[in-house]
Amino acid sequence: MREIIWAVVIALVLAVLTQFLLPPVLENKVEEALEERLTEVEYLKVDIQAWPAVASLAGRFHSVYIEARDFLIDNLPVGAFIVQGRGVRLEPGALYRNGELLLENAADLRLTVLFTEDGINRYFWEKVDPGKKFRIILKEGGTVLQGSLAFLGQELEVTLQGVFEIREGTRIVFIPEALTVEQLQIPQFLLQSLVEDKALIIDLAGLPVPLVIDEIRLAEGQLYAFGHYEK
Repeated sequence: MREIIWAVVIALVLAVLTQFLLPPVLENKVEEALEERLTEVEYLKVDIQAWPAVASLAGRFHSVYIEARDFLIDNLPVGAFIVQGRGVRLEPGALYRNGELLLENAADLRLTVLFTEDGINRYFWEKVDPGKKFRIILKEGGTVLQGSLAFLGQELEVTLQGVFEIREGTRIVFIPEALTVEQLQIPQFLLQSLVEDKALIIDLAGLPVPLVIDEIRLAEGQLYAFGHYEK
């Protein structure tokens, strides 16, 4: 009888220790892996909850929360990246070996990505406009590309109105809609030829957690992408 009591006590002590010690160890491991992957990340928080904690040994978690701010992924500046999930199942081998988040399933997992106007312009100048002749302006009512354009030997002031659209689930593409040159409205058939080399594509496939974009919202100086995990 005494042996049974001691066995129960030891089991309870181990369960309590595991509950308190295992999640922080995992969180630190995931943070270290993310710090290696997210260039110049300024803020990083990982909160992993499993009940009981031993379920995490099989990669099963009650909830997962990840927040990263101000970092680069594939040279793309990201203002914020937030993951909120429940009933999450991760591949335990990759998780415990190197802190890698390989999703196997999730009852519900939502992602939010924030891009700032400055960050989008940095990416636009690097990928599309190294001469920095144009600047993207984000407003709640829409997006404007302003700058100068060489046409028939003249430098013209250009205002290009457009929208961001979702393509292929993980891409955000700027689509021109109206072009004004020197306060003159340019016919639609000339629009494509004048701005065909100004296409901006933001690909989110490289984020630590794969997502399918559901919605894009604009605010003053900010672009939000909301998405979910899709197996």
